[in-house]
Amino acid sequence: MTTKENGNSLNKHVSGTAQQWKEQARNYKKNRKQIRRAQKFAIELMGYMDEQGIKQKELAVLMDVSPQQVNKILRAKANLTFDTLDKIEEALKVEITSPQIKAKPIEDSPVIINRMKVVHIKGKDIQEDMVSLMTVSKDAELETTIETMESYGYTAAQI
Repeated sequence: MTTKENGNSLNKHVSGTAQQWKEQARNYKKNRKQIRRAQKFAIELMGYMDEQGIKQKELAVLMDVSPQQVNKILRAKANLTFDTLDKIEEALKVEITSPQIKAKPIEDSPVIINRMKVVHIKGKDIQEDMVSLMTVSKDAELETTIETMESYGYTAAQI
């Protein structure tokens, strides 16, 4: 093989490796949510195994799977099915809580037009009506509605 052929072979290898990295990055971005869940579960599982003194090979035997499968689970590379979760529960004699449905906060809050009085004191009182746009959203801990906001309605004289 000539030097030129070696160079072409190396370029093909490097270019192929770069394409693999790009593909891995695309897959990670696409599956980011699932990967985070799997990582969180893997960290919890490793912590529990550490506390109990259970080795990966022992867990594999208890689950009746290969050590490579347990390794994939602990590296968050395995697709965790309910069947796999059931095997982990039975092997470790633990309960893995089921996924729960939680309402997401409303991102597209309605825009409410609110009239407010602006008071500015600089030598003399200047008052004017002003229309402003206020975004009102519901907070999980504090219910904010127009009705509850009225109880906080202070004028400049009261403050």
